[in-house]
Amino acid sequence: MKTETRRDASAVVISPSGRLDAAGGSALEAEFATFSIHGSRVVLDCRRIDYISSAGLRTVLLLAKACLHADAELIIATLQPQCRAVMEASGLLPALKYRETVEAALNAGSRSRPHQEDAGMEIGERHERDATIVSLDGRLTGESVSVLTSRVSAIIERGAARAVLDCGKLNYVNSAGLRALLICAKACQQAGGQFTLAALTPECRSIIAMSGFLSIIDCRDTIEAALA
Repeated sequence: MKTETRRDASAVVISPSGRLDAAGGSALEAEFATFSIHGSRVVLDCRRIDYISSAGLRTVLLLAKACLHADAELIIATLQPQCRAVMEASGLLPALKYRETVEAALNAGSRSRPHQEDAGMEIGERHERDATIVSLDGRLTGESVSVLTSRVSAIIERGAARAVLDCGKLNYVNSAGLRALLICAKACQQAGGQFTLAALTPECRSIIAMSGFLSIIDCRDTIEAALA
């Protein structure tokens, strides 16, 4: 596999060609590691990839996780029909951003307006049974992270260390938000309580799953299941 990489304003465009299998995946990961991606948009231009194996899918997942941890954004672009079918069948493509062209990927939802997201988070609180349910409405990023951790700390200080996070209206979480979830879970555990995520939207579930945190933080499909 040959890979060409270029910078376009605040974006990194990676254009591999050939087969994205075990060998091609290793080459792509090595190329990816040579660029600083923090806070960038990363466009994976797939127009010249003619085959994707399970090892190649794993590589795409690793790139998505690396972008997530670097507060970057990965967008897949210009998949050939046979490769798109493989990624759709795996369930990976629906969890990622996809655009039909590189130009569309570069212009998709400009990251030049990110701080509007911080004002959009609303946090509510109610009590059911022996748990405190904290509801999130908006995006878990930036300033909303400190609001959430402070709210959970206050719950613990009141002696109610069982917290259920109602994520039914949470529409995005970035790397800072992921760290906040882990901090909250550890704080509840250390206080002898429990921290549970509930009713995650598909978008947020895919982000948290790619981070590997679903194996660390308890997660239930519904509030009722979390309370039970």
